[in-house]
Parts: sequence; structure tokens; C-alpha cells
Amino acid sequence: MMIVVAVPCLRSRAMQRSLGKRIGVVAAAVTTAVLFSASPAFALEDIEIKDPARLGVMWFHDDGDTFNVCDTRADGSGVKGKLFYKPIGGDWYVVNSATDGGDANCGKFANDVNNVGDYQMKLYTLSIGKEIAKSRVFNE
Repeated sequence: MMIVVAVPCLRSRAMQRSLGKRIGVVAAAVTTAVLFSASPAFALEDIEIKDPARLGVMWFHDDGDTFNVCDTRADGSGVKGKLFYKPIGGDWYVVNSATDGGDANCGKFANDVNNVGDYQMKLYTLSIGKEIAKSRVFNE
């Protein structure tokens, strides 16, 4: 003969709700930690800008934070690439630049790109100083 005894659940509805809230808070904290633990070094990719008339090209290489500027037309005018920086709460200003006039080598400079502000590359003609291409705003 088997005797079955019904034992009421020791958890009240209030305890069940409290446990559910705690699990939800822990899950949200874990999700936030995973999202913000990504290394900033992987947050940026190489960027290239070209003008439609193919006068020049400027590109940023994330590994080493190097910038290259190349004149792609042998017309004697040349190009200038500028790197602009905007600190948080500040205004845009030029932090570095390079030129190329169609010789065998491209202009080049290094500039540390961090995540404490915004950066933008712009390409200009040397002959008239007109902006011919610009990148999206970026940071590390």
C-alpha cells in the first residue's frame, strides 16, 4: 500500500516574483557586461576615401594608426589629406596632414586614433584647395 501526501509548495507568489526579478536583473547585467567588454582595438576597420574624378585617394590603416595620401593623376596638381579631430564638447581642428604630388611615393603620417572624441579624413586638391572627398566620422 502506497500513501501519497500532498505537501503545499513552500514558495509564495511573492517569493516567485522576487526570484524572477532577481534572475532578470542578473541576465541584464551579464548582457551589458558582454556588450561593453569588446576590445576597442577591434572596433575600427580600415577606411578609404576617393574623389569621383579620381584625383587622389586617402586611407587609414587601423593596425598602426597610419594614414596615406596618394595623387592618382599625373596632372601636376597634387592632393592633400587632412585628419580632423573633434574632442568631446569641442570644435573640429586639423591634427595632421600629408601631401602627394604624383611622385613615386605617397604622403604618409601616423596619428593615434582613440575613443575620446571623433575623427574625420578630408582630401583636397593642392591647386585650388577644394575639398574633393571626406570620410565618415570615426573613432576607436
